[in-house]
Amino acid sequence: LDYHDAFLPFINKINALDGHKMYASRTIFYLTELGTLIPIAIELCLPPSTGFPGSQRVFTPRQNATDSWLWKLAKAHVASNDAGFHQ
Repeated sequence: LDYHDAFLPFINKINALDGHKMYASRTIFYLTELGTLIPIAIELCLPPSTGFPGSQRVFTPRQNATDSWLWKLAKAHVASNDAGFHQ
C-alpha cells in the first residue's frame, strides 16, 4: 500500500498548519493462508524542507509497550492516508 508519492508533494503545506501533522506512508502486508492481510512494516516519511533534510522511519510490530504504541500510531497514519486518498 504505497501513498508515498501521492502525498509527499503536499506534506510540507499540511504540516505548516497549526495542529496538523502528516507523513507519507508505505505499508508491506503479509497474505495469510486464510486470505487476510496483516501489516508487517510501515514506513513514514517527511520530505526535505528549508533547513531540514527530510526523514524516513520504518515501524514493525513489537512486544514492548513503547514500540507497541509507536506501531499503533504508524497504523493510524496509514489509515488516515488511506481515507484521504479515497476522498
